[in-house]
Amino acid sequence: MFRFIYKLIPNWFKICYYKIMGGRPWSKGYSTFKFEYIKKALCDKELMKKFKNFEPLPKGYGYALDSRVVEYPWVLSRISTLEEGNILDAGSVLNFKEILESKVFKNKKITIATLSPEPDCFWQKGISYVFGDIRNLLFKDNCFDYIICISTLEHVGMDNVLYAKDLKYREEKIFDFGKAILELKRILKKNGNLFITVPFGKYQNFGWFQQFNSEMVSRTLEIFQPQNYQIDYYKYTKKGWNISDEASCRNSETFDVYKTKYFNKKSSLDFDPDFAASSRAVACIKLIK
Repeated sequence: MFRFIYKLIPNWFKICYYKIMGGRPWSKGYSTFKFEYIKKALCDKELMKKFKNFEPLPKGYGYALDSRVVEYPWVLSRISTLEEGNILDAGSVLNFKEILESKVFKNKKITIATLSPEPDCFWQKGISYVFGDIRNLLFKDNCFDYIICISTLEHVGMDNVLYAKDLKYREEKIFDFGKAILELKRILKKNGNLFITVPFGKYQNFGWFQQFNSEMVSRTLEIFQPQNYQIDYYKYTKKGWNISDEASCRNSETFDVYKTKYFNKKSSLDFDPDFAASSRAVACIKLIK
């Protein structure tokens, strides 16, 4: 009931409330503000060109916002010029109105694979939904032209009860992301593109996800064995998100918002001075089969 009522509140009001209350990550209105921010970024031709060419971003870009503000533009800038074809969203991260309305998806068939039904469904836009584990999908070999896997691999084999409401997904199989990579390769067409993004830096295990380090990124390449690949790194600082490199991101740490006083009544912890919303670095990987 609360979700239904909240959806009736105008977005401008949610955004105003979010700003008035200090613009704190994950507070009321944060998601609305973030997706409006991302929507504007996707419509900004000059900015999208910077993402496509891996060029420096404007100062302050994405300040106090999570890595989605770089992950979505990075991926969409790379499929904007691709021919029509079948796209698999492995993880259901595209399943937002602001994202699916992007012009880059015109003439492309989208299938979303996720563990369980989403609160919002866009079947009226021609989106197909398949429920299952991306370590074991029911698709035939070589059936997708492009696969998008945004911030999903880090959850594979971890405690996913939050998403699936099924105790069988309360796991701690930290190397099972490799099984997902092999499965995605199997269903990807020859010369097809797999786009992966993961939080990057020091290895951290939060139970429900893990932050990838350099060894895990290298393992991803070894498992997939691409004919070609590209890895771009973005880093968050008090100046916002911008391009970076592996060496500069290697010691980055994710800020655990759930340890703050806003989520834990027994805590006195506030946000760090840089106002990081979550991960402070992300690896964006393009693999060609």
